[in-house]
Amino acid sequence: MIKGFILKADIKHFFDSVNHEVLLNILKRKIKDNRVLWLINIIIKNFDDKIKGMPLGNMTSQFFANIYLNDLDHFIKHKLKIKYYLRYVDDFVILHKNKNILEEYKEKISRYLKNLKLELHPDKSKIFSLYKGTDLLGFRVFYHYKLLRKRNIKQFYKKLEKFKEMYEDKSLDYDQIVLSIQGWFAYVGWANTYTLRKEIIKMVNILFSKEPTNKGI
Repeated sequence: MIKGFILKADIKHFFDSVNHEVLLNILKRKIKDNRVLWLINIIIKNFDDKIKGMPLGNMTSQFFANIYLNDLDHFIKHKLKIKYYLRYVDDFVILHKNKNILEEYKEKISRYLKNLKLELHPDKSKIFSLYKGTDLLGFRVFYHYKLLRKRNIKQFYKKLEKFKEMYEDKSLDYDQIVLSIQGWFAYVGWANTYTLRKEIIKMVNILFSKEPTNKGI
């Protein structure tokens, strides 16, 4: 029986909630050049709301997001001294064998986030048994293995159908298709997907009239 619990947390409307003043104050700790700060201010103000929020499409948004939440990382690792912590942008997980301690961590983190003018998502921040696994970065992660979420597999098959259409009207060639599949394989290779990838290779060879081969993928 696998013992232990996981706090899986999500920050509510994170990119829409990033406070511009808080972000600039964080940046000012390290950046002293007023010209650079002026440029950063122009970039982050390039949004519908001039007080808070960052557009998801901006190349700088992911970078600024990690800077914004760096203080949260330090609070969790150095103040709360949490050992098993992982964050990806606004999603994070904490592991512990004691559910009650995770409840305490959740409450302390929730209070700390007010300093950053943020809050935990009430419906997406929960504690449950490690035995059940958790959804993280497109995978269903269990104690000893990872599975690819079914939704991701369905999306890929739809993409493959689109590739077929584009291949037939000659707007996409075989090498371009292989490159795209290579990228997807690099991602799903982190999960237990060996059989799935073999099936997809066979399907690609059939759909695009190629001799059975693993070349490129």
